[in-house]
Amino acid sequence: MQWPNDLRDRLKQTADRTQLEHVDIAAGDEVAVQLRLEHTGPPSTRPASPQHSQMGERADRRYLIASITKPIVSQLTVQMAADGAFSLNAHVREFLESFSRGPLRNITIRHLLTHTSGLPDMLPNNNELRCQHATQSDFVHQTSMVSPDFAAGTNCRYSSMGFAVLAAIIEQVSGQPLKTLARDRLFSPLGMNSSWLGLPEDQADKLMPTVLPCSLPLWQSNGTDWNWNSRYWRTMGASWGGMISTAEDLGQFAIMILNDGRSPSGDAVLSSAAVNAGTRNQTRHMGLLPESDRKHRPWGMGWRFNWLDHSSCFSDFLPPSAIGHWGATGTLLWIDRRSKRWCVILTTQPYEQSQGAIQRLSNIVASATLR
Repeated sequence: MQWPNDLRDRLKQTADRTQLEHVDIAAGDEVAVQLRLEHTGPPSTRPASPQHSQMGERADRRYLIASITKPIVSQLTVQMAADGAFSLNAHVREFLESFSRGPLRNITIRHLLTHTSGLPDMLPNNNELRCQHATQSDFVHQTSMVSPDFAAGTNCRYSSMGFAVLAAIIEQVSGQPLKTLARDRLFSPLGMNSSWLGLPEDQADKLMPTVLPCSLPLWQSNGTDWNWNSRYWRTMGASWGGMISTAEDLGQFAIMILNDGRSPSGDAVLSSAAVNAGTRNQTRHMGLLPESDRKHRPWGMGWRFNWLDHSSCFSDFLPPSAIGHWGATGTLLWIDRRSKRWCVILTTQPYEQSQGAIQRLSNIVASATLR
């Protein structure tokens, strides 16, 4: 299937009509990146910053991708299960003693991966923890002290703290920091050379200026040393949203998913079993979930499906079987395994401000793949 010759022009014209400060789009198929667009808004919409002046109009502009981090961490987790490190139905308490407490006892790794654990999205003292430059271990400790919102497996509610707990399990079992595991098992084999799960501390001074600054949501302030643009947040590597990457790097990850775990060069990065399990509807078989969640709001392992009647669908023109994820910093990745097409859209404006513009751009790409 050929991509329309005017696709890039139509995307550029649409981007020009938005208030997006920066947007990078990459799209392609199971073979390669077939389309790249790099857009920068007029000076009146751009924040004056040293970062912008150093970045210029590079083709590999780096972004904080926020929760697109989750399906990447999830695929590593599922691969560890495929390698025999643990069972996905193993209880968290088998690895973290603090989760032996009554209401937490029945939470499993599968529950963490599918947002059915009952653990909160953000902790009540989230801002205070960030203010203190809390470590991921601190977030896990605080999570072990909360009461779940519901019994594990009986409901489905988005949980970033479930991914903090997941990282603690991965690190205990593997004996490696999650950021090292991600680098060695995914980023390096895929040639994702501008991707880090948290910038390395020893390179942070050099790399910080090469990552585009985010516009901040209302709950953050430029005057804090813990916001999305801070050294603390960009080096921490939060397993629920701390990855730095580029549109092209994420494209390499998408191509690997479409090739059942093989890189564009044919090397096995993940097993086909891990990819197929991670991208398959996992909540359909959870009999205690509300029927509407099982039928109309399915989750894979870390991957969300395209909920067509939901305000945050990836595109009006993708099938319900398409998988992907949004990021709070204004980012989107989707993969349609049926048509073997994918798209990455990265911006620097919070989801609340950029969602509509991103969906319009996504619609152009998604509808083009159906011709």
